[in-house]
Amino acid sequence: MLSPQEKKVIAGITFAVVARMLGLFLLLPVLSPYVSTLEGSTPVLTGVAVGIYGLTQALLQIPFGYLSDIYGRKPIITLGFLAYILGSVLGGLAGSVWSMIIARFLQGAGAISSAAVSLAADLIREEVRTRAFARIGASVSIVFAISMVVAPLIAAIFGVPFIFYLTASLSFMAMLYILLFIREPAKKRAPSSVSLGALWHTLGDRGQLVLNASVGVLHSFLVCIFVILPLEFIHTYGFPKEDHWKVYLPIILLSVAIMVSATAVAERKGRTKEVFLIGIALIGVGFLIHFFTHTFYGAVVFLTLYFVGFHLLEPVMPSLLIKLASSETRGMAVGMYNTSQFVGAFIGGLAGGVFLKVGVPYMLITGFLMSVAWFMGVYFLLSVPSRRKDTDGEERGQKGS
Repeated sequence: MLSPQEKKVIAGITFAVVARMLGLFLLLPVLSPYVSTLEGSTPVLTGVAVGIYGLTQALLQIPFGYLSDIYGRKPIITLGFLAYILGSVLGGLAGSVWSMIIARFLQGAGAISSAAVSLAADLIREEVRTRAFARIGASVSIVFAISMVVAPLIAAIFGVPFIFYLTASLSFMAMLYILLFIREPAKKRAPSSVSLGALWHTLGDRGQLVLNASVGVLHSFLVCIFVILPLEFIHTYGFPKEDHWKVYLPIILLSVAIMVSATAVAERKGRTKEVFLIGIALIGVGFLIHFFTHTFYGAVVFLTLYFVGFHLLEPVMPSLLIKLASSETRGMAVGMYNTSQFVGAFIGGLAGGVFLKVGVPYMLITGFLMSVAWFMGVYFLLSVPSRRKDTDGEERGQKGS
């Protein structure tokens, strides 16, 4: 049972993480059409403006987590929030594509996820930590689903700059909550040699490498798709941006419903790898369908299959990672996983800008071929671990067949 203090910690960390992720989620479906109207915009620079957020997130996730070990969690979290708030305000004021790129760079520099999760781990008892992290993860998933639907409506009514100011305000409130109501852990962990050992262990574990590559590919697809598809809906199919929620809402509801039942079956019947492969296959088929149809309805089917695949994979991959990583190297493993995710987001934004210039069919056939290679890599290289109990009662991963 979670204590009242632990519930307060979970609420604060969830607020902090969600406020930060809104910088990606709320802007994702509406940013590329907006950036394309700014002074100096080109297809490639539009992709950079969308994806550069992921670059600074990727570069700073592990350093921020490491610095929080030395100087304390709350000071580093506060520093990250301040960078994000500044970037959000500048994003709302941006009048050119280059000022938007700088703003997005600063937004991404608020890479607090590792420090925030570490703060939660410091203040929550080990026996209820998994339950606490599950609540945080579920909240992020819910916010993602809601953001895909409400972002086009907010942008249509108030404008995209309002979204920047909204996320800045929410981040400021989350920062104050952390500062005022969450205590700093009594002990600050000094850096130790285990960090380097954990890094080598993570880099040498084939299963973790497959998962890191998988989350990178998944999120590169996500950002690339949302650089291109909103503009394609508007300019190719004449579907106004204020109506995009009519596409996103049923797709998100369907994919989340499938996710809930599929992940339950995967855990209960030990079919995690099968669900993993089905998710990849659906994404690949979606690319192929839109390539051959190249119609509005083909784009909707593509988006539907992508999000069903996305929501099948999102809960499966972290679960597998926790099973593969030992308790001694788990922090580094999660840091590498998060870094891979944001590297993928940056590459996806950059690739989306290139594909906007050379043509959407190139994106679709490239995505299909990458999906085939991804499927084969997971099929042949990933061994799903079984669960066993250590002598201290902690569940750990043991590779099975």
